Amino acid sequence: MKTKNRIYRTPLYFFIIALSFSQTAFCQYDIKLEISNAKNDTIFLGYYYMGATYAIDTCVNKKGKFQFQSKDKKLEDGIYFFSNNAGSFSEFIISDSRKMTFKTKGEDWNKYMTVKGSEDEKVYLDYLQKSNVFTEQFKNLSNQTQDKVLYNQKLSALKMQSDSLKEDFISKYPQHFLSKVLNASRPIVFPKFENIYKADGTIDSLAMQKVGWQYYKQHYFDNIDLSCSGLIRTPKEIFHNTFNNFWDNVMKYEKTDTIIKYADSLILACKNSYEMEKYFINDIARRYLLDNVMGHDKIYVHMIDKYFKTGKVAWMHPSDIEMNITRADKWRNLLIGKIVPNLSCPEDDEKSKWHSLSDLQNRYKILVFWSVECGHCSVEMPKLAEWYKNNKDRYNAEIFAVHSEGDINEMHAFAKKNNMSWINVNGLYANYDWHTYFDIEKTPVIYILNKENKILAKNISVERIGDLIEFLEKGEFEL
Repeated sequence: MKTKNRIYRTPLYFFIIALSFSQTAFCQYDIKLEISNAKNDTIFLGYYYMGATYAIDTCVNKKGKFQFQSKDKKLEDGIYFFSNNAGSFSEFIISDSRKMTFKTKGEDWNKYMTVKGSEDEKVYLDYLQKSNVFTEQFKNLSNQTQDKVLYNQKLSALKMQSDSLKEDFISKYPQHFLSKVLNASRPIVFPKFENIYKADGTIDSLAMQKVGWQYYKQHYFDNIDLSCSGLIRTPKEIFHNTFNNFWDNVMKYEKTDTIIKYADSLILACKNSYEMEKYFINDIARRYLLDNVMGHDKIYVHMIDKYFKTGKVAWMHPSDIEMNITRADKWRNLLIGKIVPNLSCPEDDEKSKWHSLSDLQNRYKILVFWSVECGHCSVEMPKLAEWYKNNKDRYNAEIFAVHSEGDINEMHAFAKKNNMSWINVNGLYANYDWHTYFDIEKTPVIYILNKENKILAKNISVERIGDLIEFLEKGEFEL
């Protein structure tokens, strides 16, 4: 009996499916497990991937013997595990062999586990069993009530022995998969930086922090072997969390072009690992497709141009590639800094007076797409009217509001009631298909343009308009 891989289906499920394509085109594996005094009927064979655990296979107890095998599936390098419903759990690695025989005792799988058929796994098990001794000693020490000084001394001694075990293993087996795992868990070691001084002769601590931060970013992945695809299939604490932390936190306040630079350099560093390169490309593209930070759509467009359009995502279905390319081509026109084509619409019907964006000569043009039938718009548009009344002269701003759907008479009545005394036009008539061009899927949508119709900000709330214009006025708004 076999269990299906767990796949979360979201509007972006094709990214996950693409990553799993290579996992369904495997060749043979044969893994045997013998457990004396086995009390559980079923054992699961599983693995780690993208921060989660997945079941590959299950096997029913046959007098303490379990055999997992497949003629058409291959187990890629990584950390795998046996488990049962009673909570027993034991990890092993797939590295040099896919045919192994494990033996252990039901009372403690890890303590009594042995293996034949893989030298790498023998070395791995030997390390785990030695490491588990320290784990037990740490546990026993924490349960003891004793003098704090003595406790810290014992704790420090245990830590030194545990660290020594890791360092000795890495030194003895530098190419072993476990060494890659242990290295990936190491913190970044900072060199001693030269002091930076202020004009008054005191150390400039802020400048020193910036130097340290730059070093941290540039060397973040130094301890991770990006040619080792097996790291993808490890517990989330080893690779997945580290990977996510880089994009979620380290890159959080970086400029868009800086993020693109790091993305490209890291993908290049993965060139010797097809699986790792695939992981980076997929994740970064998906991450910035979903990202709501203004300006980050440029990263997604860059990823599609550099990797999807150039044939570097061969694992993905052609229709999914085309869908991403189409989306990126649409988004390309809406990136910060792009010029919006002149939009012209009438006040009522096509025979009434027409207004166009280019007619406005204001320093700031606020382009709004909204509908009287939109519940959220009925809340936001009166707020915008209040902002307009208080700030239009201060910032030399004008609003060009395009009504997207609904009765135009109701729109004018709503505008009059809420003092929307800017340019209100009927978007059902226009000089081009603005709905498609601006990729309008919901309303309201707000853009800030300059006098030349260049996009300065977009997809913002009414509350942010004033702050963003202030930043623009001071020259402090840079993505």
